[in-house]
Amino acid sequence: MISSEDIKKNISKNITKYREDAGFSQRELAQQLGITPSRISNWEQGANCPTIDILFEVCRALHVSINDIYGVYPDSEMMLSYSEQQHIQKYRNLDDHGRETVDLILERETIRSKELQKKEARIRELNKGQQSDQ
Repeated sequence: MISSEDIKKNISKNITKYREDAGFSQRELAQQLGITPSRISNWEQGANCPTIDILFEVCRALHVSINDIYGVYPDSEMMLSYSEQQHIQKYRNLDDHGRETVDLILERETIRSKELQKKEARIRELNKGQQSDQ
């Protein structure tokens, strides 16, 4: 379960990230929302959190979803890092050939990683067996 404190941290970090990605200063975003720049600053520093109504306005201004701002996605219990979010956005911008290429590489790397994990587990088992024989 994701704690409310983690969500608050995500919101403050993500407002900053998406505001910067959109090329807005705190003052420019505040003007769009009809609030003071100090409120934006307080949100980004984690001093307080915007109300849900304002949060939806922030999403509209920054052209992101509420899930992006929260950093939590309904189909999972996990939170995505900025890097993971950027990878997803880049993937979505690819054409069919690009997606197929990424999918192929991802599948090959997943198989390679699983095989490596199995080998490491077997080595640990052998090492345990040797230590117990001594």
